[in-house]
Amino acid sequence: MSDANPIPEGADAPVTTTVTRRVKPGHEAAYEQFLEGILAAARQCPGHLGAEVFRPGSGPGGEYRLVYRFDSGEHLRAWLESDERAAWLRRAEPHVIGPMRTTFVTGLETWFTLPGQPGTPPPPPYKMALVTWATIFPLITLVVLVVGPWIKGFALVPRLGITTAVTVPIMTWIVMPRVTRALRGWLYPRS
Repeated sequence: MSDANPIPEGADAPVTTTVTRRVKPGHEAAYEQFLEGILAAARQCPGHLGAEVFRPGSGPGGEYRLVYRFDSGEHLRAWLESDERAAWLRRAEPHVIGPMRTTFVTGLETWFTLPGQPGTPPPPPYKMALVTWATIFPLITLVVLVVGPWIKGFALVPRLGITTAVTVPIMTWIVMPRVTRALRGWLYPRS
């Protein structure tokens, strides 16, 4: 395994790892079966928060990107060093070309991962903080305006819980991918 960035020591916050593999032309079906198996195995591990598969564009062969999320560096390390994962990776070898590329991100960096460019380092922290604030402030304002009338009778903590439960998924899967793409030239001036 090629680790571009080691797992941060003592990472108590969620950690994401991105694994990229190039699949041999004509081996896509076998690789898809491998993905089903390794994802099912990962789901059984303590601290597993989810996984996503980014498949290559049209045409035979291509690069697959698998993104795992775990609740801590310790749990991610346990998965990466597990015998079960090693066995699954051996099963994939006849179907892939070249080495596996692995990168790790924590915190805000996970919102700033460019699809198709998993090795790209995250932007400077000040840019991530500025974009996150400029994006989350109007989003939370909108969520409060829309949801607020329905939850105004709730106590403060449940209201905040509902507001953040609505905001975080929208931010993670809808808003930040679009904002990151739109501001790509400023966030990643060399990519």
